[in-house]
Amino acid sequence: MPIISQARAPEDVYSPGQDRIDVNVEETLFDRRVTATMSRALGVLEEMAGADRDPTPSEITDSVGEGVSYELCQALSKVVSADAVGTLAVTFNWSRVAAPPPGTPPLVEFNQAAIDVVDRVSAQLKTRIYTSRHLIYGIVTDLSRHPDDETGRVGVQTLIDRRVRTVWMDLRDTDYHAAVHCHDTGVPVRVQGSLTSPPGGQATMEVDDFGPDPSLMATSLDTTTDTEAPQRRDR
Repeated sequence: MPIISQARAPEDVYSPGQDRIDVNVEETLFDRRVTATMSRALGVLEEMAGADRDPTPSEITDSVGEGVSYELCQALSKVVSADAVGTLAVTFNWSRVAAPPPGTPPLVEFNQAAIDVVDRVSAQLKTRIYTSRHLIYGIVTDLSRHPDDETGRVGVQTLIDRRVRTVWMDLRDTDYHAAVHCHDTGVPVRVQGSLTSPPGGQATMEVDDFGPDPSLMATSLDTTTDTEAPQRRDR
């Protein structure tokens, strides 16, 4: 069952110093971000299932940041446990317009032995006490930091409920410098943390993880040996 989504080359997304997101661009990028997240999450689960030991609680917790969830584990288990399915194989054929995002495997496979491990991951995720954790994508539009400050104030413009909003956050040195770099080079960012976005009020986030959008970090592939025109889609 092929699933085809639109693709956009990283260098065609935003210009350096972009001061506003483009809703049409963000809607196009949504497909690739979802596909990249699913690929990384399935890859992490496959690695856990193929290891010679059970994953540790710390490893399972870290996998959540790569997209692994209780719901994903349950979906895999339901498919592979069906009588008509011996092995579930998922392949990812990335558009030649943009290289595969880092950490995304081209193929993942799950048999019943692998699902036994996935079920153990699922059981731990089900019993975890989750804090409010959100994921946003956008561009850095505002930067403010005094020389003696330990943190810098950053504004990231994103879409919340299909509306353009600026989310404000305080970042420490390393993350702040990453924000400056992304702003200066026109690279979208991915931010995880606890989001507060009251209607009509200022949106803020307590940040757990900040960095360039991993689905757009890779550069375009060299296709000089291929006579076929690059396809602008992922599968």
